[in-house]
Amino acid sequence: MNLRAPAIGVWTLGIALAACTNGGGLTNIGGGGTSPSPLPTNAIGVAIPNQKIGVENDPVWGTIGGYTEEATSQVLAFPPGAQITIKNLSSTTPHTLNVIGKRSGPPPNFPPSPSLSFSPSGNGVLGTNYASGTINPGASVTVTLSNPGIYLIGCAFHYISNAMRDVIQVVAGATPGPTASPGPGGYAARRARHGLQPTAERTAHASAQPLLVDQTGRHFTLSSLLGRPLIVTFVAAHCTDACPLINAQFADASRRIASAHLSGRLLTVTLDPEHDSPATMRVLAQRFEANPRYWLLAAGSIRNVHAVMREFAVVSEQGRRGFHDEHTTFVYVFNKRGELVQTMLASSALSDSIVDALRQQRAVAAR
Repeated sequence: MNLRAPAIGVWTLGIALAACTNGGGLTNIGGGGTSPSPLPTNAIGVAIPNQKIGVENDPVWGTIGGYTEEATSQVLAFPPGAQITIKNLSSTTPHTLNVIGKRSGPPPNFPPSPSLSFSPSGNGVLGTNYASGTINPGASVTVTLSNPGIYLIGCAFHYISNAMRDVIQVVAGATPGPTASPGPGGYAARRARHGLQPTAERTAHASAQPLLVDQTGRHFTLSSLLGRPLIVTFVAAHCTDACPLINAQFADASRRIASAHLSGRLLTVTLDPEHDSPATMRVLAQRFEANPRYWLLAAGSIRNVHAVMREFAVVSEQGRRGFHDEHTTFVYVFNKRGELVQTMLASSALSDSIVDALRQQRAVAAR
């Protein structure tokens, strides 16, 4: 898979809705050994992620690995009624496929340490109580997909030790990957093939770009930030769940970027422009002591912020308090040319991931 999403010549980028047969992921971030040959249509391959299948940083579901319909890890998708073969691709290691829970859509919120059975259950029908039992090296079992839904799956042996976990969607008309198979009721499962506008065209199309306002009061467009790697995320100032974690991780990352003299900038954009004005984001910036040289916190008009959110396929819903504090938590990494090179999920290790990504960009630039 090509790591880089191509830069787009105008800001009105569009979101690709085309099916991506390896799950819509942007990069294979694990890997090792030899990838298996593509499996039969109704089959799931199972292996430790760093041995055969790799890890996929999927733009909708986040980091997954260990299960595949093709040669690399992917979110799985099959139509209801299909009978699926689950094949252990390893020649030495046993695995399982256990259903951990059912979801209505992203984010998956994989539990940190679920209790997974090594014995079979569910009578061979995929559901919330399904467990394949131990699948020995080279062996396989079959399961019938009679119950539509979106299921989190994992290996009882390696869920914790090797992050062997994935998502399987049982939905009418399903084809591999979340971009092709939105779950029941639909969700904004779109692979963003966006880039920031190239320098040569920045001036000519400036009037078409949504303007944002940073904590210093400066108006800017995303394309005006070209020339340095850029890390972008979206938060709501009133969110009390994931957003404080993201803000704290961005604050730590910005200090580390300055200390290590890394070339890079962080950008946090509100996803609730109805309530988060530029003044609100300025207060948020002050709370986290954000140095605008390394970390911008931005708002703007409702129209402009919504336009930027659409380009990134940000999902934001109004919660019980009236604020848009139920939302996706993706973090987007662009290189200095404005090409999307990585998508991350918010986590307690986000600062490390950001610094590692910027070090990698520095290494690439030095070649």
